[in-house]
Amino acid sequence: MKKLPIFCFIGVLATVSAVHAATNTVTTADGTGPGSLTEAINALQDGDTVAFNIPGAGVHYINTPTNGYPLITNNNITVDGYTQPGSLANTNSLREPNTAQLNICLTSTNGNALSMLTACQDAAGVTYTNFGFADTETAILGFFRASNAWVRGVAFLASPLTATAEAPPDPTFNNPPVSKAICFAVDAPDVSSQACQGFHVSGCWFGVDPTSNSVAYCIDPLYGLGLEVATPYICIATYGSGANVGSSNLWPGPGTVGVASNSANPRAEFNVFVTGYGLDSQGGPLRISGNFWGVLPDGVTLADMTDLNGGQQQGDAFAEFGHSHDILIGTDGNGVNDADEGNLFGPYANDGSDADGLGEIGPTQNSSLNFYSPPQTNIVIAGNTFGVDINGNSFGITNDYELVQTFDSTAEVRFGSDFNGVSDALEANTVVNASGGSLSLFAYSSDSSTNTTWLSMRGNSLVNTMSISGTTPPLGDGLDPSDGQFWYDNFINATNVTPVIDTNSTAAMLMGICGTPVGAPFTNLVVDLYVSDPLGDAAGIPQGKTWLASFVESPAAAAAGTFAFDITSLGLSGTKVTLTVTYTSDTQPTLGAIQRAGNQTTLTVTGGTGPIYGLKQSSVVTGPYTYIAAQTGASTTFTDNATPVSFYIAQGASATGQTSPFATSFLIP
Repeated sequence: MKKLPIFCFIGVLATVSAVHAATNTVTTADGTGPGSLTEAINALQDGDTVAFNIPGAGVHYINTPTNGYPLITNNNITVDGYTQPGSLANTNSLREPNTAQLNICLTSTNGNALSMLTACQDAAGVTYTNFGFADTETAILGFFRASNAWVRGVAFLASPLTATAEAPPDPTFNNPPVSKAICFAVDAPDVSSQACQGFHVSGCWFGVDPTSNSVAYCIDPLYGLGLEVATPYICIATYGSGANVGSSNLWPGPGTVGVASNSANPRAEFNVFVTGYGLDSQGGPLRISGNFWGVLPDGVTLADMTDLNGGQQQGDAFAEFGHSHDILIGTDGNGVNDADEGNLFGPYANDGSDADGLGEIGPTQNSSLNFYSPPQTNIVIAGNTFGVDINGNSFGITNDYELVQTFDSTAEVRFGSDFNGVSDALEANTVVNASGGSLSLFAYSSDSSTNTTWLSMRGNSLVNTMSISGTTPPLGDGLDPSDGQFWYDNFINATNVTPVIDTNSTAAMLMGICGTPVGAPFTNLVVDLYVSDPLGDAAGIPQGKTWLASFVESPAAAAAGTFAFDITSLGLSGTKVTLTVTYTSDTQPTLGAIQRAGNQTTLTVTGGTGPIYGLKQSSVVTGPYTYIAAQTGASTTFTDNATPVSFYIAQGASATGQTSPFATSFLIP
C-alpha cells in the first residue's frame, strides 16, 4: 500500500474539538422522571452544569430516590444551587452572620442513598479489592474519577443511617450503612490515575434547615430510633484507593472546602457544617478555608448535637486527615482574601444546655481536628478561631477535649503566623477554653525516641487554653513521654527549657535566659512577647493573649541562652507580659548588591534558609515598610519600579522550628 506523505496529516493534527459546556436544568423536586436531578445527571457530559429552576417560591426539598442518584463520572462538572430563583450567596464576612439563602436542599432523611463501591465498580467495569469506599459508605452525591467537580449553593440533610440494595439496614449496628453527603472517590492506581483532582465544595450548608436556619431534625426512617438530628454522618468524604495488584495507593487531592485560593467572591464560598463529623479526607494538597463548624449561620448559636439516635452523630473531629500532606486549614497569608479564609470552630463537645428540650446524651466529639496517619507534612493551621463566636465572645464550654490529635513523628506543623511580613496578624489563631481535665492543647505520638515533630506556634491568642486542673501547660509538661514533649531533651538543655525573665528587666530593657540548644538543627532562637492572659496567670500557666513583638537571637547569643531586648518603644510599663521561645533552624536572609537603571531598582537576596522571604520597601529609612514580594529559595533577584530614594528590608519567615512548651509571665515595672 502506498504511504501517504506525512504532511497530509497536518490539518488533522491541528484540529481541536470544541469543549462541551451545556446546562442541564432541574425543573422538578421529584427525584426521578422528566426534569429531575436524576435526568440531569444522566445527561451530563464533560464541562456541563447542573442548574435548577423549580417553580414556586421558597426552599425546594429534593428527596433522594431509592438506591440514590446516578454516579457522576464526568470532568469539569458544576452542581450549582445558586441558579434556583430566590437563592442568594452570602455577602457577610466571617465575623458576621452568614446571609446565604439556599433554596435547593438535597435530603436523604428518607434513608435513601447511593452505595459507592458498587456504583464505582459498575462505572469502571472493574472489581476492586482495595477500594477507598465500601458499599456501606453511601452518598447523596457521588463522584468517581471526576476532575474539577464543583458543588456550590446547596443544602444537605440526611438521616445518619441510610440503606441501599447493596447495603440493607443492619439492626445489630455492627456495620450499618452511613450517610455521606458528598463522596469523591479515586481510582485504583493500577487502573487509572483519575483521583477527583480539583474538587471544590463551597457555599453549602450541612445539617441546617435552610427554611429556619436552625438545626434540622427528622424521624429515623429505618431503625425506629425516633427523633434525630438530620445531618449526614459525614458531610464530605474523600479517600485513597489501593491497587488491585501490588501495594501502591492513589490519594485524592488537590481539593478545596470553602474559599478557593484567590477567589473572586470569597464570601459566597463560606460553608456551614452542623455535624459531629464534617470532613473525612486523605491525601493532599487540601484547603479548608472560610467555614463555620458546629455553629449555626447566625455565628453565635451552637448546634445542639443531641444524640437521640444512639450516638450516630458522634465523630472523631470536625475535620479528619489521613496520609496527609500540604494541608491548609484557614488563611494562606498571600495577601489576597486573607481576612475571609479562616474557619470558625465551635467547641468540639456537647453543649450540655438541652436548648431544644429534646434531651442530651453525653459528649459528641473529642477534638476539633484529627490527624490519624503519616505523613503529616506541611500542615498550616492559621487565622482560625476556636471556641469563640463571630463577636469574639466565648461559648463558655470547657469540656475535656484536645484541640488537635494526633501529631506523629512525621508532623511538620505551623500553628499561627509565619511572620513573613504579609497578613501576619490575620494568620494568628484565637483559642479559648480549648482543653480541660488532664488534656493538653495538642496530642502527640508518645514515642520520644522517634518523635521528630516540629511545630511553629507563634503570634496566636490563647485564653484559658490549658489544663483546668492547672497542672499541664498547653503543649505538655516537657518531661512525660506520654505527651510527646519529652523529645526536648534531645536538642535543648532541659534544665533551662522554661525561659526565665531577669527581675532586673525594665520598661526599657527585657533580659533573661532560655533553653540552650545542644546541637543541630534547632540552633537559632526567636523570642515572642505577648500581653499575658489573666486566666492563664491565675492558674499558674502563662500564655500569650496578644502578640506584641518578636526578637531574633544570633547563634552566638543563642549558644549562651541569654537575651536582652530594647522594648522602650512598646510602652509596657505596668503591663504583665508573657514570653515564649521558638528554637529554629532558619537563618535570616541578607540583601546583596543593589543596582539602579532608569526607574528600576534590582537587588539580590541571599543567605536565608527559611521557606519564604518577605521583601519590604519604604521611601524613608524609618518606615513604615510595605511588603512588595515573596520568594521561595536561597537566592533570588528582585526588580522594583521604585521611587528614586528607597530603602529595603529582607525578612525570613522562621516557620520551621520547635516551639517551647513553656512560657513565662512577668509584670514590667
